[in-house]
Amino acid sequence: MLAQLLVAGTAAGCNDVARFSTSPGEAYCGAITLGSPFREGLSPRVQMRLTLDATRLDGDESPGRLWTFEAATQTRPERRLFDGAALRPIPPLAHDPLSQFEMGDGRERNTLFAVSPSEPTAESMLAFLSLRSDGGVEVRLVRAGSEDPTADEGRRPIFGMFSLVRREGQCGF
Repeated sequence: MLAQLLVAGTAAGCNDVARFSTSPGEAYCGAITLGSPFREGLSPRVQMRLTLDATRLDGDESPGRLWTFEAATQTRPERRLFDGAALRPIPPLAHDPLSQFEMGDGRERNTLFAVSPSEPTAESMLAFLSLRSDGGVEVRLVRAGSEDPTADEGRRPIFGMFSLVRREGQCGF
């Protein structure tokens, strides 16, 4: 009986995602994956910051916020696609098998949220979060966008994968 309780307790600990929550003064930081198959509509210079309360992943409230930063160039000003954008739960997903999607080995938990860019007229995106067994977090941003090649920037397709690690501070932006 004691052995069964120990096994059950160990299994429950393996599924506990609270350890992925950031503390005040911490954030997950990282850059976009540079390979072109993992990036569309985003510069190779984009960085991301994520704050997360992993205990809220299954709730009705936002479990975290996203920021991005792209440094200015000679032809383009500094850009912040997200500036503290809330990860918004999508309530019907809780009743759909899509909420249990798998992304392969090394990922302990995967979740899906809506997120709105800083630009008020830009279309929202989906943010796929994967809590990795190494303690990091992957974020994939997806926006189908318009098929019209002349569509404004806030309506163009976007795909980007970010590999984030926990750091002290605000990721330098």
